[in-house]
Amino acid sequence: MRSAIAMATTAQDAEDQIAREYDSRIAGRLLGYLRPYRRRVILALIFMVITAGSDLAIPPLFGWAIDAGIGSGSFSLLLGIVGIYVANLGVNFGARMGQLYLMGWVGQQIIYDMRMQMFTHLQRLSLNYHDRRGVGRIMSRLVGDVGVIQEMLTMGLLGVVTDMLALVGIIVVMLILDWKLALLTFTVLPLMIVLIGFWRKRAMAAYRTTRLTLSRLSGNLAESIAGVRVIQAYVREAVNFRFFDKLNQENLEAHRHAARLSSLLFPGVTLIGAVATALVLYFGGQLVLATTLTVGQLVTFIGLIDRFFQPLRDLSQRYNTLQAAMASGERIFDVLDAEVDVKDAPDAYELPPIVGRVVYDDVYFGYGQVEILHGINLVAEPGETVALVGETGAGKSSIINLLMRFYDIWSGSLTIDGHELRQVTQASLRRQMGIVLQDTFLFAGTIRENIRFGRLDATDAEIEAAARAVNAHDFIMSYPDGYDTEVQERGSRLSVGQRQLISFARALLADPRIIILDEATSSVDTHTERLIQQALKRLLAGRTAFVIAHRLSTIKEASKVVVMDHGRIVEIGTHDELLARRGFYYNLYTMQFRAGQAAD
Repeated sequence: MRSAIAMATTAQDAEDQIAREYDSRIAGRLLGYLRPYRRRVILALIFMVITAGSDLAIPPLFGWAIDAGIGSGSFSLLLGIVGIYVANLGVNFGARMGQLYLMGWVGQQIIYDMRMQMFTHLQRLSLNYHDRRGVGRIMSRLVGDVGVIQEMLTMGLLGVVTDMLALVGIIVVMLILDWKLALLTFTVLPLMIVLIGFWRKRAMAAYRTTRLTLSRLSGNLAESIAGVRVIQAYVREAVNFRFFDKLNQENLEAHRHAARLSSLLFPGVTLIGAVATALVLYFGGQLVLATTLTVGQLVTFIGLIDRFFQPLRDLSQRYNTLQAAMASGERIFDVLDAEVDVKDAPDAYELPPIVGRVVYDDVYFGYGQVEILHGINLVAEPGETVALVGETGAGKSSIINLLMRFYDIWSGSLTIDGHELRQVTQASLRRQMGIVLQDTFLFAGTIRENIRFGRLDATDAEIEAAARAVNAHDFIMSYPDGYDTEVQERGSRLSVGQRQLISFARALLADPRIIILDEATSSVDTHTERLIQQALKRLLAGRTAFVIAHRLSTIKEASKVVVMDHGRIVEIGTHDELLARRGFYYNLYTMQFRAGQAAD
């Protein structure tokens, strides 16, 4: 398991690499999510200007109070200045609250929009994409990366704009107040630039490492939780713990390194600010002694210096947010820009009600660049049950995937009742098909909701009839809540066999013209399978069925047995006919099905 996880994490590292420091294309697309809410954003910007102005007014008010109020001995003037100061604080409070509320509202709306856009696109993406990416990594992008974008477009953007407004305003006021002291203050800026430059280069590498280690950790965690039954069954807890501890330790060290860099930046900026303050205090104090500068003006200037370095420090910190947003934006747009491999043709039409005649005509198909099916020719007449047999990797599931149009054929033709599958809409095709997979998937909810999944307008009576048809009604009613029993996540409350029966009921309720059973009875006991076979004889009448099964009982009842080997059909006939030929099927039967015959 460790080697498998290592291979998976290595494969995903390339995609999880961080983006460039700034990518105008990504930034432009991210800012586009603000466009529908531009009125609120503009109002928030107005509040930001008011906030920056009220913050900027505080040092001059202190200087005015010292020179005009305290210096002149005027209590009334001092009281008036204090009143102005309090009013300014009130304006600052209101404006700051307004901007935070508006940008918070916009940020939550952006999360909603982005996640809905990604979820909708993920529902349309072909199975090929989901197979390559995996659930853990897709969830990371849908939840974690979207949250990072929300932070950047709200608090990050809010902070950058506020800091820039404050910085420009402080520079202007300092130059107006005393341009010589302002230039003296600016002499320490080269030190600030060197410090920030040193920090940024190392912060980029540190952030890349934290993202990669977190991605590996999340992937291992998702896989371990999903496979907990297998882990416990093979007593792999200790091994998994050690490997998870290794990944967790790597992530811890990466974040510790990033924390050390942060601990260098902020005290460093504070130290440089203190140097600037000391210079201004020394030279400004001489000007006060020379009576060319008042005490109030000096206090105002020192207050402005403190505010001057704060936005510089904050802007440096915003670099983290920008860096995270560029990386997350790249990953999000990687999902949104993913091409849908299987899509409806521009002139696709609704597939009319079908009878169920399926024809594979010289079909070639593969995954990636590897060809899997080689010249498949197969006809399934309406009402026939076609059993697909062969060793693992023979191409049986690929035959099914093409019929459901989860993938498109490379060449040849695949038709139902003469309609080429690539010329009809996918929805109209799949509405007339039912499928039960080997890995039975039930959704969190009630048994009733899971059976009704493929036909939302079904009545309770129809749901019960479908359950009775596959002999699921009795075990359902054995629960106190009957059809309203919660199955829990992935149907964990039910046994494997019970989940299979529910999936049969779900497929049959949809009343499909074509039914696909992908090793659907492989996990059902012999008694339950016999009951299912009895129901299928009645319910499959007039319907075309494709069955992938290892159970001999299913194959014996098939109208046609299709034997596959390495992506080719090597034999076609009934069970008895193929046994009489003593060919490939006979050998396969002799090796694999002899024990099954005794059980049946």
